[in-house]
Amino acid sequence: MRTTFLWSMIASFALAAALGIIAIIFDGLGRTGERVIITALIVGAFSLTCLAAAFVLERHRAIAITWVGIVGSVLAAATWLLMVWIDPSRRWEEWLVKIAGTLTAASIWAPHLGLLLLLKIDRHSWRLVRTVTLWLATLLTAFIVLIVWGEWFEDWSGKTVGVLSILTACGTVVSPILAFIERLAQREAPAALGRAIAVQLACPRCHAEQTLAVGRRQCVSCGLRIELRVEEPRCACGYLLYQLDGDRCPECGRNVADVDRWLDTGEPEAADAT
Repeated sequence: MRTTFLWSMIASFALAAALGIIAIIFDGLGRTGERVIITALIVGAFSLTCLAAAFVLERHRAIAITWVGIVGSVLAAATWLLMVWIDPSRRWEEWLVKIAGTLTAASIWAPHLGLLLLLKIDRHSWRLVRTVTLWLATLLTAFIVLIVWGEWFEDWSGKTVGVLSILTACGTVVSPILAFIERLAQREAPAALGRAIAVQLACPRCHAEQTLAVGRRQCVSCGLRIELRVEEPRCACGYLLYQLDGDRCPECGRNVADVDRWLDTGEPEAADAT
C-alpha cells in the first residue's frame, strides 16, 4: 500500500508537469488552457501536502492528524478542480469556496504539525518553543476557517492573520534549528558518557581482578597506570545509542542491531583508584 501511494504521488507530479507544459506550448487554448494550468498547480500543490503527510505517517507519529492531512488534501484538490471545470452557480460557488478553503487549511495544518512532532528535542525550554509553535499553527488555522465561514474580511482580521503567520513561521524555522543544535551537542560530547562506565578487568602486570571506571586510572594492587576508553556505537544518523534497549533509533527510526544495543542493564561499581 505504501509503494502504491508513493507511485501515485509520482504520477500526480508527472501529470501536473505534463498539463502545465501542454498549456504553455499550446497557448492558443484560451479558457481551456487557463484551466489546464490551474489544474496543474492544484494537483502539484496538494501532492506536496500528501507527500509531507505520508512522510510523517511512515514514522508512525501523529497518525490521526496525518490522515486528516491526506484526506483533506484529496478532498480539497477535488473541490478546487470541481470549481475550475464545472463553473457552478454563484450560490454553490460560495459554499464550495468555503469548503475548499477549510479543507486546504486542514491539509496544510496536519503535515505541518506532524513534521514538527518528528523533531527530537530533549531540552525542556527548547521543547516549549515547539509546543508554542504547534498551538500558534492550530490557532492560525482555526482563525482562518472562522474568517472563511464568518466572512470576517475586515482590517483587524487581516492583521491578526498576519501576526499569527509571522509567529508561526518563526517557530517553524527555529524549532528544527534547535533540534539540530542539540544533535550536534550529542555528537561532540561523547567523553562525558565514558566517565559513567566501569569495566571489569585483570591488571596486565599483577593480574589482580578489579573494576575501574573509564579514563586514566591505576591498578588498585600494583599501581600500574591504565587508560580505558569505551566507544559507544552510533546510529547511521549520528545518534548516540547509549543505554538503548529498544530495537529502533529514537531519532530516525532505523532498526538497531543487537550488537549495538545496551542489553546489559547492570553496571559494576567502579573502584576509586586514580
